[in-house]
Amino acid sequence: MIARYIEPLFAFMLPWSIAASQAQSVPYGDMRPPERAATDKSAFDDGSSSAPSCIIQHPSLLTKYRVRPEWKVAGVDYCVGYTNTPIKDPATISMEGVSLDVAQKSITVTGDNVTLEGYDFGGWSIVTTAANTNLINSKFDGLNPGGPQNSVISGAPSSSDLRIVNCIIDGLSGGGRAEFLIEMEGPGLTIEYSWLKNSNSDLIGRHGRDGGNIVIRYSVLEQAGMRGPGTHGDYLQVYGPTVEATRILYNTAIQNGGSTQGFIADNTKLGEFGYNILIGSVTYWMSVSGPGTDAANLSGTFSTHNNYFDATRAFGFNYPAVGPNDRYAKTVFKNNVNMVTGRVVQDSTSPKPKPSRP
Repeated sequence: MIARYIEPLFAFMLPWSIAASQAQSVPYGDMRPPERAATDKSAFDDGSSSAPSCIIQHPSLLTKYRVRPEWKVAGVDYCVGYTNTPIKDPATISMEGVSLDVAQKSITVTGDNVTLEGYDFGGWSIVTTAANTNLINSKFDGLNPGGPQNSVISGAPSSSDLRIVNCIIDGLSGGGRAEFLIEMEGPGLTIEYSWLKNSNSDLIGRHGRDGGNIVIRYSVLEQAGMRGPGTHGDYLQVYGPTVEATRILYNTAIQNGGSTQGFIADNTKLGEFGYNILIGSVTYWMSVSGPGTDAANLSGTFSTHNNYFDATRAFGFNYPAVGPNDRYAKTVFKNNVNMVTGRVVQDSTSPKPKPSRP
């Protein structure tokens, strides 16, 4: 843990009125938005066209806010999770490159290009040591976590390009005890159209080898850091390895209670944090750094844009070290909207949104 993340976590021990007053401060570079931003809706790649047909998680989440985005929001305007209810029994898996320990309810994927689809993995843990493991349209819980971080799904250092799509992962309900929901130690991780909720510590962690991309999009993420006092949770944290690119797009993140940070996109060469809905009681919702945990080492642009947030119960939208009008050449902040106050958080050099006609 680096020094700039420790201070906000200690702040959970402060009286809530102090924390709330910190959250209400308006960073330099904010501006009041127009009544309505002119937007070409067809330009949004919001994921709604490929969303599953299921019960929407939080359809009324945004109704109380002064402003909301014009695109279709994951978990609000369309559902994420299963395309069909997973009913297959993991104990029946019999395929090359997959080994089962039925007594321990653990699955190890050793062969490349394995796809496991339509399974109810309740009570099972999965570790992959291979390339291109695909976990599709499946259900997971935290009753039997495995791997070095006590995770529901683990990628070993030898693994690469783990892909999780249309899944629901609940780490704590029904007696679950998962520290992490997903923990990847090899290069390459993609999460799409999935509902990740309830972890003792992190929802997503990235340790191990350098390389690969992190892609998290069209998903709903909730309730990290729920173990109790002394917990250090994260929606995402990169613990050391250098990542080629980090892209976190069109997600909905909600936190009530617990003790957690948001998306900590450390050690990435470039990336994008955009079109996310961020609501609840975290420290800060985002941070970014380049290799060596230093934003000065970004080799390409990291753009933070078009996020809509409610930081009333957080310390703020972005960690103060990297934000609007910072000293780093490769960071860009543009059109990030506080849904409570209506203010836009962006660099002073970013163009002002143009109002459309009523």
